[in-house]
Amino acid sequence: MRLFTALWPPAEVVSALMAATGEPPSGWRAVDPASWHLTLAFHGEADPGVLARRLDRAAAGLAAPKLRIAGAGSFSGVRWAGVQADAPERLSHLVTAAGGDPAEFVAHLTVLRRQRRPGRGADQVPSAPWAGHEGPWWRPQEVLLMVSEPAKGGSRYRPVHRVPLAGE
Repeated sequence: MRLFTALWPPAEVVSALMAATGEPPSGWRAVDPASWHLTLAFHGEADPGVLARRLDRAAAGLAAPKLRIAGAGSFSGVRWAGVQADAPERLSHLVTAAGGDPAEFVAHLTVLRRQRRPGRGADQVPSAPWAGHEGPWWRPQEVLLMVSEPAKGGSRYRPVHRVPLAGE
């Protein structure tokens, strides 16, 4: 099983970002907004039971930061919306608890992916109409251990374990 640990934004955060994104540029495809998430750590092929127990021990009851979508950036073949934390150290603690490295972590939601065959005239690094967007603040209620299942048109994600976080 290909696993990752993530935070999922609520519907109002997703709706606000959707309103700011516009149509995908030539050679790019929009990522399904229902799958937008903040990956804390990617685990690859792993045993979900082992990871769930580890996540329970490390993350249960950690204080959740307030988050919001703000800014934009890119990786090779990806355009993303940035995620800000009101208390960056709380987000770093969640990354560590999930098994990630806070020094390498870039808080983001993937919005666009380059098509496999982008064709002539495709934008190499398209503009991000959402770059000036500052979404509503939200506080995650839980950390999710997710399985990534290959599917036509992109991977499908399914939660396999949930760990509650503390509010304030």
